[in-house]
Amino acid sequence: MTPRIVGEALPNSFEFETEALIKPTGFREYDARWWFGHPGSAVPPELNLIGVQALGMGLGTLIRRLGAGPDIATGHDFRSYSLSIKLALVSGLMAAGARVR
Repeated sequence: MTPRIVGEALPNSFEFETEALIKPTGFREYDARWWFGHPGSAVPPELNLIGVQALGMGLGTLIRRLGAGPDIATGHDFRSYSLSIKLALVSGLMAAGARVR
């Protein structure tokens, strides 16, 4: 099933839990950065885990089409939410046929 991508969704809403939230402003010339958010934050999130999974599917597909795959290495840092973001990305990469290490 292809996820539907939305530009806005409020946390703890049905849309936030079922649609891929990926704000287009997260893409930069040199990298990609989104505010993932945290409970009680006044700033709404720009990305959710379904969105990260969709990004992984897109990235994995692009890498395979360019002939650069299928092996992809992933990692994460010390932040409390980094592992969940990494696992969502890995899930999307694997759905696109990547072998994740």
